[in-house]
Amino acid sequence: MSTSFTGLNTAVSGMYSNQRALEVTGHNISNLGTPGFARQQAVLATAHTQYVMNNWVELGARVQEIRQIRNSFLDSIYRRESNALGYWEARYNSVNDLEAILGEPMLDGLQNTLNEFWNAWQELAKSPESLTVRALVRQRAEALVYHLNHMGYQINKLQDDINTEIIKRIDEVNSITKQIAELNVLIARVETAGNKANDYYDQRNNLVDRLSRLVQVEVRELPNGQMDVLVGGYFLVSRGTQTRIVASQNSSLSHYVVPEIEGLGVELNIGTGTIKGLLESRGMVSGAKGSFDNGTPNTTSDITFAVDLSDASAGNLERIKASIQNYVNEIKERGLNYNFRLITFGAGGVSNISFGSDTDDFLEAVNNLTTSGSGGLDFDSVVSSLENTAPFTAGANRYLVVYTPEGLNVPEEDIRNHIDTLRQNNFNVSVLGPEEGWSMITDGTGGSVYDIPATEEDFLSLMSEMGADTAADVNRRIATVDESLNIISSVKKMLNAVVSIVVREINRLHMSGYTLTGNKGGAFFEPIEAHMPMEMGNIKVADAMKDLNNIVASATDANGDNVIVNRIAKLRNESIMEGFSQILSVDAYYQQIILKVGNVGNEARQYTESQKVLVHSAENDRQAIMGVSLDEEMSNMIKFKYAYNAASKTIGVINEMLETIIYRTGLAGR
Repeated sequence: MSTSFTGLNTAVSGMYSNQRALEVTGHNISNLGTPGFARQQAVLATAHTQYVMNNWVELGARVQEIRQIRNSFLDSIYRRESNALGYWEARYNSVNDLEAILGEPMLDGLQNTLNEFWNAWQELAKSPESLTVRALVRQRAEALVYHLNHMGYQINKLQDDINTEIIKRIDEVNSITKQIAELNVLIARVETAGNKANDYYDQRNNLVDRLSRLVQVEVRELPNGQMDVLVGGYFLVSRGTQTRIVASQNSSLSHYVVPEIEGLGVELNIGTGTIKGLLESRGMVSGAKGSFDNGTPNTTSDITFAVDLSDASAGNLERIKASIQNYVNEIKERGLNYNFRLITFGAGGVSNISFGSDTDDFLEAVNNLTTSGSGGLDFDSVVSSLENTAPFTAGANRYLVVYTPEGLNVPEEDIRNHIDTLRQNNFNVSVLGPEEGWSMITDGTGGSVYDIPATEEDFLSLMSEMGADTAADVNRRIATVDESLNIISSVKKMLNAVVSIVVREINRLHMSGYTLTGNKGGAFFEPIEAHMPMEMGNIKVADAMKDLNNIVASATDANGDNVIVNRIAKLRNESIMEGFSQILSVDAYYQQIILKVGNVGNEARQYTESQKVLVHSAENDRQAIMGVSLDEEMSNMIKFKYAYNAASKTIGVINEMLETIIYRTGLAGR
């Protein structure tokens, strides 16, 4: 009798299985527009047979599993391309904002303001005594500094906005990883109970897709259904545990942030992605005020004079004393921030005294030098002494000027060691003395060898020349911006190079002439904050220029002399923007800046468009497998509905058979 109901059980299993398949189909259709949803499929299989009354009995169908239809390889491709898209989109958007600030070439950008400024000086050269034209010069100069200061404010604000966006994106990463860790716990709970957590898998995969846009992720799926997420070699998610990242300042006094692992203080290598694109757009530099990396012109020069006091120096030492003032004056007139140090050698030992910016004490110390009558050249001790001295200001330009009448007769290996040590400490070495041995030192550190002049007059002009060379090297360092992936900070460096070099050169010429009242000229531009270099946001027309008589046009006190104003007007076309690879005029250098911004923007645009195509293609490939197709689901619905009806009809037939058997055998009346 027990086998009489086998067919009924078989039909019931078919009805249940197809009912479950219909539910899965309905679930797919209802999630047609759900982001990240992967269609599911009820996998039907033959039910396990049973041995009943010496026979193997087939028990119909069963739902083997409810599986997701997705391809992990395509997921990996999509996430990789999405990560690159996030990176290039961030760069492209930043360049667009920067181009809007610069306003070149269609809008009224800096080039137009510069043109009007130079034209005003040209007009003054025609009528150097005209107060009307002088008023025009001052007006155009005020328009120029307003434009520069406003542009500097806008660029700084753009960097601050990007920095704020980085903080928000870091918070978004933490929010996503927290949700992934919570889903890991839920998935483990569901899987342990013997069920499938497909919808939780979809939510988690969608979160990983979002995370891959922000940072470069490595995903490890575990056998128990949980997932580990690694970024830069660190576990941000390990099963149900989340490790947060924090937005930490990237240097002391800086408000710029970088992502760090919470509790470890270790900067996280996030690879590419949106956050990396934002970091490079802002500039991976210090945001501290006056940061050289972030664009402030590095006009600070730490200058060390190393003087040989042996007998051989006696004759020329007096000439150095008489001419050293020229070197100091040249440094001051060219607008450099300076610190001085004096080292003496050749007297049986080495003395090392720093004077900072106190030039009076420095000059007095040089004037008090006397020859020792003994000792010899000991450059090893000089280098060792310098190696143990730090610059007055971090990142300052460091110069060593050596005076000695003796050649450097030491093994070549020692010279190479000296060069390495001097380079490591950022010294540019120049030598007033013979080339023998010294030329290797100067060539290796970027300096020059100067012949010892024969007369005191030649010493005076040489010291002025050496001071001008030091200032020129500072300008070269300012004008030379190394290629990097940083966008805004690099552009700020170049723009501030224009500002710093041009205004200091104008000031030098302006101070060399005379006013209409016959007084010595003063600075035409001055900083708003005196302790900071002149740059965008920190420049103004000198207060003394409110009196139009103080605008200098003359090289003498003779009215009508236009020598100085002509020299200022000609700065426009002179090659004063000298870098280590090129020599350009102000206009040409500024055009290089605009060209650089345009090239970076065009590159970012092209890569963004290309990545959008790749991401779209990868998503289409994914959706071709995991996406819900209404046609396919309707076909499945009909198939499962017919199967369900057939199983239901089978139950009805078996029911009638049993009813007939029961009633015809008379069992019903008992």
